[in-house]
Amino acid sequence: MGEFNEYLSVFIDESKEYVQLLNESLLELEKNTSDMEQINRAFRALHTLKGMAGTMGFEVLAKLCHRMESYLDGARSSKIKISSNELDFLFAGLDMIDKMIQNIVNNGTDEIPDDVNSLASVFERIAAGEKVESKSKTSGEKQSERKDDDSKNFKKLSEKRENKETSSQVGSDSFANEIIKDVLDEANKRKIPAYNVVINLQEGTQLKSARMYMVFHTLEELGVDIIKSIPSVEDIEAEKFDLTIELMCVGNVSQEKIYEKVMKISEIKSVIVRPIEEKGKAVKSNEDEEQSIDNGKQKGEEQKKTKITQTVRVDIEKLDTLMNLMGELVIARSRIADILKKYNIKEVDESLAQLSRITLDLQNVVMKVRMVPIEFVFNRFPRMVRDLSRSLNKEINFVMEGEETELDRTFVEVIGDPLVHLIRNAIDHGIEKKEERISNGKPPIGTVKISARHEGNNVVIEVEDDGRGMNREKIMRKAIERGLITEERAIGMPDEKIFEYVFLPGFSTKDEVSELSGRGVGMDVVKSTVDSLNGTVSLESKLGKGSKVTIRLPLTLAIIQALLIKVNKYVYAIPISIIDSTLNISSKDIRVVQNEEVIVIRGEVIPLVKLWHVFGMEHEETPKEMNVVVVKAGVRKYGLTVDTLIGQEDIVIKSLGKIFSDVKIFSGGATLGDGSIALILDVMNIIE
Repeated sequence: MGEFNEYLSVFIDESKEYVQLLNESLLELEKNTSDMEQINRAFRALHTLKGMAGTMGFEVLAKLCHRMESYLDGARSSKIKISSNELDFLFAGLDMIDKMIQNIVNNGTDEIPDDVNSLASVFERIAAGEKVESKSKTSGEKQSERKDDDSKNFKKLSEKRENKETSSQVGSDSFANEIIKDVLDEANKRKIPAYNVVINLQEGTQLKSARMYMVFHTLEELGVDIIKSIPSVEDIEAEKFDLTIELMCVGNVSQEKIYEKVMKISEIKSVIVRPIEEKGKAVKSNEDEEQSIDNGKQKGEEQKKTKITQTVRVDIEKLDTLMNLMGELVIARSRIADILKKYNIKEVDESLAQLSRITLDLQNVVMKVRMVPIEFVFNRFPRMVRDLSRSLNKEINFVMEGEETELDRTFVEVIGDPLVHLIRNAIDHGIEKKEERISNGKPPIGTVKISARHEGNNVVIEVEDDGRGMNREKIMRKAIERGLITEERAIGMPDEKIFEYVFLPGFSTKDEVSELSGRGVGMDVVKSTVDSLNGTVSLESKLGKGSKVTIRLPLTLAIIQALLIKVNKYVYAIPISIIDSTLNISSKDIRVVQNEEVIVIRGEVIPLVKLWHVFGMEHEETPKEMNVVVVKAGVRKYGLTVDTLIGQEDIVIKSLGKIFSDVKIFSGGATLGDGSIALILDVMNIIE
């Protein structure tokens, strides 16, 4: 394993992608067990995973993948019919593969306590039993199959060639053997095109054999059969080749299609696709034009070139370092701007303005580099919903929207567990049993929907269900029993304030404790996690109709726009993302409602929070004039009274450290242009 250590992170990342691909394929296969497209998709994923595991020396993982692959191979050749019972075995195998990969991450080995051999033998027995049956077929049946399926015919010819061939030689001479001619003759008779495909990998390509597996699978998916490879398949599996692979293949597919599909595979430098004449000679082409192909157009017509997007994997620590340097640059820019306020030098002002533009552009690029699609979080949920619905005997229509919405990769690592809690609650608490839904005039199948979208400088994630909804009275009674609120005050509270009690630790209205929920854990985890990300969470519900939980997160935790304010002589920062408006009021505008100071803006009652009270500062109780920052907290608004509004500024958030972890009213600190420190207000904890 030592020589592969540098490739381990690549192996782990790509393995997780293939596990997710398998999950999606099996979930689709469950809807239609004879869906050949999904069977082939799962087979190819297992085949690639097996090759990668074998290359890295993880034999246990490779063995299980091989057994599952063999079973699916029987299914895709119609020798085996997949049943729902066997699908459960496939899901169990997938879970075990996932455990092995996680164990490789944690311990560097694919050996786990689970009985892998037992599960592998299940697939081996099924596949072995069917193979015995297939071997008993008569030659007449085999001839019939050949007539019905051209691709099988080519594969048999290829097998014949592999058995006879003992050596290979790069160049067109290697194609001049008898077996290759047979294949080409067969293709010519059936008017199926034959191609010579030369593939060049990029310098420094990691896991070359795995990359070539992806090429083989892509061609197979197109309906193209490979009849010759240089070097041989065995050498490719053992990575005994440089960067160039030469393939001879046949298939009723255009050159352009082959080129486009293969070039979309990452780490492919170039592809040359050339037709092969009847006698096995490639049509002449300009080899200098490696990234263009003859697409069958008239001579002299300009050939099209396909734009290929190249990607590169970057260590997360490097991204963090880049963001930290960007933060220092933002602070330095603010410091220069602050110093130059004392002077009026036109040339310097122009240079500073240009520096600010460049810094802003660079900041935006760095932020985008850190952004990843929320799809990475959402992809785990369909399988979870499938398992939960089966265990609870509920039919669920699970809908995902906005998977392409991007957010900071820091959030991706953290937000997954809270969303798991919300979806579990929606299925366990929210969605009723089929009989109950029918009796209430609802469709028998319940719907759970998770969606994401950008809204201003926020990412909004919603988890919604059409279940039984939340009982306001029941929650209110529970809150009164626990002494959280008096009955008199509870009666006049809006629904959203009552529903907020479910986010308290240990708060549950469920009488029975189930394996999934009822212990009062989960919703408090959601709130504490979202709060730690400087986000907000709110809940809406209608009894008998359903519930919706809305999470709002800032686009990033690193550099944010903030409004700088002053209370007494101290400067504080409020994130722009939660600010609704600012206004100036007089003491005459303040009213008292239920012993609380409020202001009324355009008919909306907004409670006032005097920040000098929150900070315990000596201050005039009610100045004649006050500045108010109106902030949004879920569906409600609050007014924070301050002395001075300084202005908007980009700030770099720095943690206050473990020493101040108990100070909930501040979420961090920022260095200002003059070198002073501004504490960033955690508004959600201030208004509670």
